[in-house]
Amino acid sequence: MQVDQEDQKPQPGDIDDKKAEAEEMETSPEDVKEEKKNDQPPQAKKAKVKTKTVDLPIEGKLQWQLPAEELHTFVENEGKMIMQDKLEKERNDAKNNVEEYVYEMREKLHGALEKFVNETDRDAFTLKLEDTETWLYEEGEDQQKQVYIDKLAELKTIGQPIRDRYMEAEERPKAFEELGRQIQMYMKIVEAYKAKDEQYDHLDELEVTRVDKQVNEAMAWMNTKINQQNSQDLTVDPVVKVGEIKSKAKELYASCNPVVTKPKPKVEPPKEEKTENGPVNGQAEPEIHPGNPDKTKPAGAQQDTAESKLPEMDID
Repeated sequence: MQVDQEDQKPQPGDIDDKKAEAEEMETSPEDVKEEKKNDQPPQAKKAKVKTKTVDLPIEGKLQWQLPAEELHTFVENEGKMIMQDKLEKERNDAKNNVEEYVYEMREKLHGALEKFVNETDRDAFTLKLEDTETWLYEEGEDQQKQVYIDKLAELKTIGQPIRDRYMEAEERPKAFEELGRQIQMYMKIVEAYKAKDEQYDHLDELEVTRVDKQVNEAMAWMNTKINQQNSQDLTVDPVVKVGEIKSKAKELYASCNPVVTKPKPKVEPPKEEKTENGPVNGQAEPEIHPGNPDKTKPAGAQQDTAESKLPEMDID
């Protein structure tokens, strides 16, 4: 069956429709967006902001100032207030010192200080402290600084001797122990010297004798003071004070220590002496004469040299 070729040819209208469809398919989303933007009305441009710099005039002018006399008066008043605060603080400190001393002594009179004051004096002093405490909260509530100072001095006149006896009793055994240790050390050195110990045989005999005498005197003094103090009641002042014991130990050290610590004199070793009779074991050392080198050679060498100088002889 034959087909008519004219029927198979595309018509012009059909070609245009296909092209339109292909163009619609090839359109990208970006093109669509641009088309939408183009459809919107154009926006108005923003106006530019102009900046203008203007110099502002500045004038230095004091609007208000105190006169010199009034300013000086204020400074004086400030100084007076500072001084008044200082005096008030000192007054309060003096009052607090009295109050603290009253509480401290009332507690210690029935504690550490009890055996250093007899019962009568303790009761009287306790009553004095109670009266002072009452005075602080009544008449003494607002007194001058000097009043509190005088009140504290009055209390210490009674309480300080009690406190001193307590401190002496605490420190006295330590001071006696130190003095006794020093006496024993010097006594041992003197005994070693008398026993001809090589360590002390270089000491001077007169100086050692003087040390021995001073040590014995210090020992006798210490034993006497210890016995007297042991028989003394703690409620009265001590027979010997700690300061006296320390002074005795210092005096003993100053007089004895330089003698017993004197170093031994250094003994130099004997120098080697040259023998005048000649060399040892009959061996003579060759003498060296700078001007004649031949004399420095040994005897055998000299003989060889003499033979070498003789003329040669023909021997048949």
